[in-house]
Amino acid sequence: MMATPAQPDNGNADVRAVERQQVDSPFFVQTLSRELSASPRRIAVAIVLAFTLVRLVWAYALGFGIDESYTIGQSRFLALSYFDHPPLHYWIAHAASVLFGTGWAIRIPTVLMFSATSWSIFCLTERLFGGVAAVFSVLFLNLSLFFLVSAGAWIVPDGPLMFFLACGAQVMVRIIFPSPGEKEPTIIWWILAGGLFGLAGLAKYSALFTLAGLVFFVIATRHRRQLLTAGPYVACFVGLIAIMPVLIWNVQHDWASLRFQTGRGSPQFAPSAFARMVLGQIVWLGPWIAIPLVQSALHAFRKGRTERELFCVALAVPAIGYTTLQALWSGAGFPHWPMPGWLFVFPLLGARLSGRIRPAIHYAITISLLTLTLLVTAVALGGSGALHRLNVPALHDPTEDLIDWSPVAKVLTPLRVGRPDGPAVAGLDWAEAGKLDFAVGEIAPVLVLGRDKRGFATRSDPRLAGRRGLVIVASEEAWAKKGSGLSCLPEDPLPVARVPVGRAGQAELTLLVIPVEGCIGAAQ
Repeated sequence: MMATPAQPDNGNADVRAVERQQVDSPFFVQTLSRELSASPRRIAVAIVLAFTLVRLVWAYALGFGIDESYTIGQSRFLALSYFDHPPLHYWIAHAASVLFGTGWAIRIPTVLMFSATSWSIFCLTERLFGGVAAVFSVLFLNLSLFFLVSAGAWIVPDGPLMFFLACGAQVMVRIIFPSPGEKEPTIIWWILAGGLFGLAGLAKYSALFTLAGLVFFVIATRHRRQLLTAGPYVACFVGLIAIMPVLIWNVQHDWASLRFQTGRGSPQFAPSAFARMVLGQIVWLGPWIAIPLVQSALHAFRKGRTERELFCVALAVPAIGYTTLQALWSGAGFPHWPMPGWLFVFPLLGARLSGRIRPAIHYAITISLLTLTLLVTAVALGGSGALHRLNVPALHDPTEDLIDWSPVAKVLTPLRVGRPDGPAVAGLDWAEAGKLDFAVGEIAPVLVLGRDKRGFATRSDPRLAGRRGLVIVASEEAWAKKGSGLSCLPEDPLPVARVPVGRAGQAELTLLVIPVEGCIGAAQ
């Protein structure tokens, strides 16, 4: 095939390329592109409000999983700190339950907090890379699955953690990268930064990784001169004051929480665990966002990058690097652990996309439609239990954790549960006890008979079972696996009730209600 002869160039090729792009782009994309350049803050506000509405619908439509049920149950008992995590999200859940009860509205503070997180990331990115980059960063942050539903709507420690890390970083950007004409930051800014990072530590221990990255950035760049001022040391002192409840609680409980978090896994070479960590992060971020994020981070590593890019890299790498690599030698890890690091890669992604506005807009529209489709599907499956009704033996229904156990409360009432001298209630492990605690914790103390008691170990008195009797509530599956490991059971105990629970009027689990006397043994 012969090539077509080239036509003479009668004008500027770049101008023609821009004109072709204008012609090829739909009218609303052209309009959005112009508006994005002219009013990035207005678009950012619209994005934050839109995703706030999406999260509120999500919060209303789906029930509570194991982690949320456990958190709400534990939060009924105010303490300086707790076994699993620092106390902040428990305190927030307690306050929300006082205001809204334990229905779906208890998630509202988490939803609003992530809206504020989104705006903080916008402001941080705007200062570093400009308004257009900031719009893309906040949009793709909210389109990422973990930040959309877990950190953004669930009652878990990640919501408060992300909020205070983002706000603390935003203050540090104001200190380190002042805009032309701005006054030199005073000690108040350092106090504010210390307080915000301290509150991040009051939300989750992994805030330490972000702080380590920040310290490294300051030491490794010209900003080390800040160490000659009082600001950093005042900030450290304020942060230490903020996390004091965690330190006091750990001292009182033989460092139980820190020993639990640092003792996960066992020394071993575990490439499969490492692979799960990597793949899990890709899934949680969304592959369509994870790949551009990685590309943006690698781009910022190249020689000649600016300090502003290195600032984001420094805050991101410790959390991502350590929590991912440690799975290789410990065999333990969850893909949400590195997410505080990925939070600070989104500004880099926004900066990279800001140079290609129209392709970025097309991509954002595609990802938005895909994400909306996934959310609608998840709500439909989670609310109906459709996966369970497929009855495929090899297919585990991940939405099964959303099943509400509250129907069991009606069965417990005739057994004197809830009366001052009535029996306590127990689950066979911390996860089922968490679901049980959410269902009946307001009327009866809940214990765990298994070895892994989590927060129940420091909250409940096991002697209650000996003084008042005990009613075990367990799913049939858990009872078949762990019931025989209880050393104190009478021979062949019989349940007094079988309670079906499920969704959309369909039974999916059967809960066994088994009264026993003085059973405080451990389940295997």
